[in-house]
Amino acid sequence: MKSLAAVNIRQYEKAVESLEEYRKVVDMGWQVFLQFGRPIPRKTLQEGAVCMVLGSDQGMCGQFNEAISEHALYEARKLKERDIDPIFWSVGDKVGGALLDRGYDDLKQFPAPESPAGINSQVQVVVQQIETWRSARNIERFYLCHNMVSKKSVYVQVFYPVLPLDENWAESISGRKWPERCLPMTGLVQKELFNHLLRQHLFVSFYRAFAQSLASENAARLMAMQAAEKNVLERTEELQALFREQRQANITNELLDIISGFEALSDEISGL
Repeated sequence: MKSLAAVNIRQYEKAVESLEEYRKVVDMGWQVFLQFGRPIPRKTLQEGAVCMVLGSDQGMCGQFNEAISEHALYEARKLKERDIDPIFWSVGDKVGGALLDRGYDDLKQFPAPESPAGINSQVQVVVQQIETWRSARNIERFYLCHNMVSKKSVYVQVFYPVLPLDENWAESISGRKWPERCLPMTGLVQKELFNHLLRQHLFVSFYRAFAQSLASENAARLMAMQAAEKNVLERTEELQALFREQRQANITNELLDIISGFEALSDEISGL
């Protein structure tokens, strides 16, 4: 299992690296779009929000799910201070159960993907749900909360907005330098181009989050197995030392019994 976890970590990290190249293409599309306008604002922007928390369906990964659920609840309290009441979506039974235990009964749950191929289909389901909620409930704020692999520690918790695409985001994209002399022309109307780019933005954001979460899950599982293996080895050494100590004590006691018996027989023989 250790080898499988190590292979999975690299597999998901490569998926994130490949996705970064695709994200650059999507950002270039936004650059073209922003030359002719800004993101189309919604008519109403309610004070509600959706926070998707990514965990796991399986155990044996230490405090992975507990850490991300606690971080999500901490960020939810900060949103409430801004009069934003978040609704939780969860990925994985473990983190979903932790949020249900805290009283979030309106939780919407999704299964955790088990492979890079599974991420693609799951992201499509999530994007479809987001579009439905934006249309039906007029909720425009969507946040992601998940673990990701860290060089300083095994994994860290992150929390960031995916929507709305505000003016600060637009300035950060439009301020980038275009790699060629001329901007390409688009044959789509502004609204249609915006909708296409928005779907790609959501796909990239959620795919990257899923892949980073799965990589950190396997890193946590690898660390947990290494810790368990270390504990087993240490306990084995302790038991072997205890065995040797008790064996030596038994040998010593048997030798003392033999010596005592020999001395007793010697006394009897000398008294005859």
